[in-house]
Parts: sequence; structure tokens; C-alpha cells
Amino acid sequence: MGLQVTRIPYPDKASLPESDRKFLESLPQLNISRMLAGSPSMFQPLTRVFSAYLNNGKLHPELREIAILRVGFLLNSHYELFNHKRAARVIGMQQERIDAVLSDEAVANDLFSEQEKIVIQFVDEVIEQGAATEPTFREAEQSLSTAELIELSVVIGVYTLVSQLCATFEIEPEEVPIAETGLEDIGKAVDKLTQI
Repeated sequence: MGLQVTRIPYPDKASLPESDRKFLESLPQLNISRMLAGSPSMFQPLTRVFSAYLNNGKLHPELREIAILRVGFLLNSHYELFNHKRAARVIGMQQERIDAVLSDEAVANDLFSEQEKIVIQFVDEVIEQGAATEPTFREAEQSLSTAELIELSVVIGVYTLVSQLCATFEIEPEEVPIAETGLEDIGKAVDKLTQI
């Protein structure tokens, strides 16, 4: 891969406030984090939100990755799909299920449980219409706890934001992908923030 060019340069680490520089160094080296570090008011708070559902969330990890991958597919986010296809494989999701999420007929695919199909339908409606329809919402309400339903909605919103940021700033996938999901590193970095 050649030199990556974003619409604006990634912030120079040396120019960051010390707490942000140390925080960035403690995170998995993801390009989205590098760009967010350019906004001191957004960087650490947004990373706390990411960590909240990635490390302490109520959604089953595969259900969460299905939702994230579906958002990436619908919004054509190369960055999101690149990182979360890898994350889904690392947590043990079968490749055929990953591929099935990224298809127009995902909601009808027998590789998914009824709960997973409801989540896919919920994501589709929120992305395409701005909200889940009443029937889909009620089905999701029957299938998920209140905490899971709220978390699912937050995950959809966050990855819509990530897709928009990556498209707007032309953030490309990392030249050297991180080896694992990065979840533990994010969690440890955020835990350190709470001890300061």
C-alpha cells in the first residue's frame, strides 16, 4: 500500500495535549483514533462511548458485530467493513455468516437466528428510514432486553457516525492491521482515565 492521504493530515502526536497524546499511545493504532485525537473535546469522551458497548455492553458480541457490519454494508463504509470483518473473525464468527450479513438478502438468510434477523431488519430500517417501524420495534422489544435495545440503537448511531467521519475525512484502513480486536486495549486505556 502507498502513503495514505486524508483530506486533512492526521494530527502530529507531539502537538497534542499530553493527556491526549498518552491516551492515543495506549490505544490500538487505528486511523479513526488518530483523526479523532485532533479534537480534544471529542477524542476521549467518544472513546469512552466506544469502550462502553465494546467492553461492557449487554449485546452478545456476534449480535453487535452483525449490527456493525450491516451498518457498514448499507453505508458502503470500506473502513468499517475492513476492521469489523476482522473483528468478527477474531471473536469466532464464521466467514459464511460474515459474508451473509453483507448481502441484500441477509434478513431472509437461514444462517441467522430469528433474533439475528430481527436485528438485521432493525438496522436496515433505522439506516434507510431513520427509525425502526412499529412492528420491527415491537419484535426487537420482545427479543432483546431494554438495555440491549438501547445499546443496539447506540451502536447503529455510532457506526453511522464512524462511516460519515471516514467518508468525510477520507480515512483509509490501516496499512498494518491490528492483530486482535483491540477491545482489551481500548478497555484498559479507558479504565486508566477513570483512575486519574
